[in-house]
Amino acid sequence: MDWKPFWKVLEDAYRPDAIEHFEAVMDRLGQLKWFEVVEFQARFDEAVASANTIALWGAAHVINGGCSDDGFRDFRVWLVARGRHPYEAALRNPDSLADVLDGDPVDGFGIDAAALRVYEAKTGMSDFFERLDKVEKDAPPPPPEGPDFDFEDEVELRKRYPRLCHLYLTPPAEATE
Repeated sequence: MDWKPFWKVLEDAYRPDAIEHFEAVMDRLGQLKWFEVVEFQARFDEAVASANTIALWGAAHVINGGCSDDGFRDFRVWLVARGRHPYEAALRNPDSLADVLDGDPVDGFGIDAAALRVYEAKTGMSDFFERLDKVEKDAPPPPPEGPDFDFEDEVELRKRYPRLCHLYLTPPAEATE
């Protein structure tokens, strides 16, 4: 599957409500042939892997009030499912996520499992991951790319993500005279 139809599936399915979004992705994937569903998942995984950066992890930390390894994967799933334009803008500048967020935390809500469910429903088979050539599907991802920094350093977070910090962090304490 080329990138254009991949993003079209996600953009057509986007819903603000996580449960409705998941169901809409499944409905949209249900319109595809079984092999297109597998190709969709391969693109989805590729996009999630491309978002494995320290800069996005820092943004996820601000947005979700902390971020474990699993939480960062869920965040990247949410980011891909959000659609091409927010995804690409966030890869360039994670603070741009302030344009599509309202101060609530985010979660991928298992959207990365939608293709698996649709594939199994269409084929009755349980060989989805073999079709993806994912022999090591449980292998840990490589470390995030980019220069590391302390996610607990609020001054650094405010410098890197001023707009997200405005949405998610309490205002800095005013200096008393």
